[in-house]
Amino acid sequence: MPDWASPGRRGDNLQTTHRVSKNFLKVLVSPEDPDVDIIAVHGLNPTNTEFHAEATWTVEDKLWLRDFLPPQLPSARVLLFGYNANVAFETSKAGVREQAINLLNRIASKREEAEERPIVFVAHSLGGIVVKRALVEAKLDDSYKSIREATYGIAFFGTPHQGGNFTKLGDIAASIIRGVLRNPSSTFMEALKKDSLFSDALVEDFRHQLEDYHVLSFFETLPIGRLGLIVDQKSATLGLAGLRERQIPMDADHTGVCKFESAEGDDYEQVSFNLVRLVKSAVKSAAERACIASLSVPSSRPLSEAALTKSLLGHLPYAVYAPFNTYSRQHDPTCLPDTRVDLLREIYTWADGKDGRFIYWLNGLAGTGKSTIARTVARKYFENGQLGASFFFSRGGGDVGHASKFFTTIAVQLARKSQSLQRYIGDAVRKNADIATQSLGDQWRQVVLGPLSKLSGDSYPSSYILVIDALDECDKDEDILTILKLLAEAQTLRTVRLRVLLTSRPEIPIRHGFYQIPETEHQDFVLHHISPSIIDHDITIFLKYNLGLIGQRKPSLSASWPGEETVNQLVQIANGLFIWAATACRFIQDVEKVFLIRKRLAAILQIGSSIVGEQPEKYLNEIYTTVLRHSIPAKCSEKEKEEFLSMLRHILGSIVTLLSPLSIHSLSGLLNCQSEEVDDCLEDLHAILDISRDHTRLLRLHHPSFRDFLLKKDRCNNSNFWVDEKPANETLAARCIQLMSASLKEDICGVIIPGTLVADIQRSRVEQCLPLEVQYACLHWVKHLRRSDAQLRDNDYVHQFLQKHLLHWLEALGWMQKISEGILEIISLESIASVVNCPSLYGFIHDLKRFALHNRVGIEQAPLQVYYSALFFTPVMSIVRKQFSNKMPWWIKRGPEVEANWSATLQTLEGHSDLVTAVAFSPDVRIWDAATGATLQTLEGHSDVVNALAFSPN
Repeated sequence: MPDWASPGRRGDNLQTTHRVSKNFLKVLVSPEDPDVDIIAVHGLNPTNTEFHAEATWTVEDKLWLRDFLPPQLPSARVLLFGYNANVAFETSKAGVREQAINLLNRIASKREEAEERPIVFVAHSLGGIVVKRALVEAKLDDSYKSIREATYGIAFFGTPHQGGNFTKLGDIAASIIRGVLRNPSSTFMEALKKDSLFSDALVEDFRHQLEDYHVLSFFETLPIGRLGLIVDQKSATLGLAGLRERQIPMDADHTGVCKFESAEGDDYEQVSFNLVRLVKSAVKSAAERACIASLSVPSSRPLSEAALTKSLLGHLPYAVYAPFNTYSRQHDPTCLPDTRVDLLREIYTWADGKDGRFIYWLNGLAGTGKSTIARTVARKYFENGQLGASFFFSRGGGDVGHASKFFTTIAVQLARKSQSLQRYIGDAVRKNADIATQSLGDQWRQVVLGPLSKLSGDSYPSSYILVIDALDECDKDEDILTILKLLAEAQTLRTVRLRVLLTSRPEIPIRHGFYQIPETEHQDFVLHHISPSIIDHDITIFLKYNLGLIGQRKPSLSASWPGEETVNQLVQIANGLFIWAATACRFIQDVEKVFLIRKRLAAILQIGSSIVGEQPEKYLNEIYTTVLRHSIPAKCSEKEKEEFLSMLRHILGSIVTLLSPLSIHSLSGLLNCQSEEVDDCLEDLHAILDISRDHTRLLRLHHPSFRDFLLKKDRCNNSNFWVDEKPANETLAARCIQLMSASLKEDICGVIIPGTLVADIQRSRVEQCLPLEVQYACLHWVKHLRRSDAQLRDNDYVHQFLQKHLLHWLEALGWMQKISEGILEIISLESIASVVNCPSLYGFIHDLKRFALHNRVGIEQAPLQVYYSALFFTPVMSIVRKQFSNKMPWWIKRGPEVEANWSATLQTLEGHSDLVTAVAFSPDVRIWDAATGATLQTLEGHSDVVNALAFSPN
């Protein structure tokens, strides 16, 4: 029974509501310096409950907007709107409009000092109609313009937007009332049934505004008794294309769709994940708009110094999945009590002491628990306020798989630690507007080392800890060496102490980097050299704890399950590898039935009898094989089994060869299959993959050793599972090209005007028109092609793609702000094309390189210019110009006079502030990137004009 259907009032008539209902907009959560407003709006109050506004979102005494959400959004102000919903809806359209204006007026009064602060609405049921009406009214009345412009998104919970099958919207609304009242007002029922609340005018007026907002549509999947589903998926969703709307099913009925008993529940996890992401995007978007406005348009109300600094910091590139406590890592484990005791004590003593060795290098083989230790240390110093920043690298993890956002991400986290650091880092960004494109050295010295060096000696805290995990998974060896060399400069800090905990495998680039740092400046610890008895003790505790959780969940298992002897056997098979123990536990607990739990435990124990005495890696290989083998459906024919294994290899091969992680939704789009097929294939692989019920969340490997296992034939000796890396890359390259061919088109963002600047288009619009899988394809198709060792030929699928979609691809890269990356891809493509084997394709690519270099700046600023100025100012004999001559605008009758052929000038480098009288090429250091033209570094320190330049060979 719904919460507002209490037995004592079930027969009440709605006509009594005038005496009890209240109007208010009250603040539930008020942080010290809010950066976003979340406004909750309830729906109907059929039983005339005085506190219905609160009860809508409450289970027992837990109002999730107040009790669960703030820790995830500590800077969000949460407001609750209460109004006489029954009168509003009984008087139909006029009443709804009245309450919509009531809502607008109350919002305006609460935001007089912060009109630019972004707004996210959260609305249940017919409350969504009030929100839509309010936004339509705000569009019509300029006095509410600031509210409309500040609104970033809306989360609808069971709001009927359109009729279901053979059902009018008014009938849906009326059914909500019938669910709780025996004798509803006839006037009210007729008003609902006439659909006057949901007139075509309101629907159409709101639809015209939809591209301005980001929408989450949560819909019920459980019925209310004999009434069935009140608002089904078709009615509860807007049916918007692409990423404009996220449709999320909830395991609840109409009244329970927005109520949550616990912050750990699956439904709340889905809601909070999507809502937190929406709110954080709103904050980032607002900061970007404020920064652009402050730099380009004089304002009668200038931003405060603090607000401007916040805006500038919002422009620093930030790897959202890098921190140890990012949402996607919230279930990653830390060390259990009474494990790693001696090692953690040593690390804490080093971190808190006065030892001159400011870098602690924790190195160990794969699976020995380095990341778990790093998370434990990060958690301790985060809680006592001394964690400066953390960055957890992950190969193939997109922004956390390379170093381009490493120091800027560290800087953003440091800026949150103190107002002084925020000010100093903000000043650095203001003075170096292009810091994000500069070298790692410049980024480190300008936005990390420089600000830290300005802190006074009495600043608090006086010591900061940086935790850097899995540095060996950074994709470029030269970047690894650079990072180590730069971190060594932290010894120059005098007023504040910086400690760096760094974990990695003992790979050659890292060992070489530490050889160049004096031993007096770093402390090393080799994890796999710890006494086996200590490691076995810690793994024993780990196994007892995690297997004990299974026993608690299944009372039919004996109290002593799985028993001391079984645990000892598992410890021996783990052979010192924590990742083996963790995988075993996930594999066993991934099933519900007790007999399957026992069966999986037996399969794990069987590993010990089959490979006694082997190296630890062999045991890891065997458990991965066991998990994969158990994912094969038991009841299927041989043909079905072959088809499943083929699909499994295809999907897993794609996951481990991806150059940036994708969600199930995006991966299925890239592979041209249904999300359900991918989900079914991976259903029993939770032991090795981090898989969410939300298909928009990124898929992650629990440990990188699984990638190594799957791609190495000597480790994965089962042909059903081994993935041949080169064919897998060739398949992905082909799928990228097929996806781009099907998706890309001229003016893909629908801006129409050729001179539209990238800066004038919201990122949300780009993401809507270029879904993540399409962006992935645009960025990585050449890399996959290169890794496949494919032989290019004239008129092959690569050649045909370029002849038809080259300009579309360059336009898309422009909107993505990735033109420089695109030029590097073109240069890479030229290097794998052979002038002998494919002379026509080679000539096209070479001409394409000249075309892209020549027009780089124009396409970066206004991507549609690729069809206009770029073509018109390209030499007459250019292959690209000839190929796309039909794309030149017909209305330009007379074009400019241009050269017949390309000149010797590849491109014009920009960014200097005066006459250039000398140029030289660096053998190993880039100032301007000669390939892409991007400014990498500015040399400073000279006191007069520079008339000559040379580079030292070393």
